[in-house]
Amino acid sequence: MQQAMEDLLEDEDEDYDKDDKDPERKGFINKLYAIQDVCISVQNALDEVASYGERIKNTFNWTVPFLSWLAIVALCVATVLIYYIPLRYIVLAWGVNKFSKKLRDPYTIDNNELLDFLSRVPSDVQVVQYRELKVDPSHSPNKRKKNNPG
Repeated sequence: MQQAMEDLLEDEDEDYDKDDKDPERKGFINKLYAIQDVCISVQNALDEVASYGERIKNTFNWTVPFLSWLAIVALCVATVLIYYIPLRYIVLAWGVNKFSKKLRDPYTIDNNELLDFLSRVPSDVQVVQYRELKVDPSHSPNKRKKNNPG
């Protein structure tokens, strides 16, 4: 496989040295680049989905306790609201808010609060990176020896 890719790249270099007389070969290389671009974009999309899954998991694993408490309180408030206020009225109020938002303030920037919240919760990769940055306090250079009367 490695040899085949190297041969392909050598042939591509030779194609650029010629006057590009073989359009079929050039078309194949362009298709190969297009496939690579699609694979990269699919990989990036799957990485985003996996990252959000890890963030949801870390929310309920109490990785960041403040954010986990905030999520629990928001879910409890939503539960109480749905219990006391009929769902029909909640959907009606949400719809009126959504469709009149542009009339009330036409220059606002739309945002998604749930995605904003999840962007603040670290993914598994970020948790590992943050743990590597912690410094051991026992090896602090600022500690003075008690035996030194200076």
